Amino acid sequence: MVRLYIDSKDVCLLNSENKNEAIMELTGKAPVFGSIADLSGFRKEVIGRELKMSTGIGKGIAVAHGEYNSRNGIKIALGVSKKGIEFDSIDHEPVHLMFLIASPKEAWTDYLNILSSIVKMVKNEKLRTPLMSHDNPQFIHSFINNHLSYERP
Repeated sequence: MVRLYIDSKDVCLLNSENKNEAIMELTGKAPVFGSIADLSGFRKEVIGRELKMSTGIGKGIAVAHGEYNSRNGIKIALGVSKKGIEFDSIDHEPVHLMFLIASPKEAWTDYLNILSSIVKMVKNEKLRTPLMSHDNPQFIHSFINNHLSYERP
């Protein structure tokens, strides 16, 4: 079992009202993305994916993602929005929790396992409800890190 970890500094309150602004805001606020050499290219990659198909999976959750050129591992941050972000979600509801994953191209298997683990966690109503009812980054950080893990093949 691999326990995933999101640093408390990478759980950020967002003020953006649409997904492109939210992606820009979170990549600018979350320190985990500071080590991406071509941050502009990463942002374009994520926004480009969103143009093809929204990563708003419903129930107030989005899991945006993109690749970057590095061997520095997978990076994850979480944006929290009180008022909600227009995300073209499958249920047409605003997003309140936006996970953002940056993955090196060669880490495809780990990336898919992490994505699957996040989706399973937020699809579980018993886990999603506490997340959605808090806007305190410290609470959300602790809660996620206690519940997010995956099996490495």
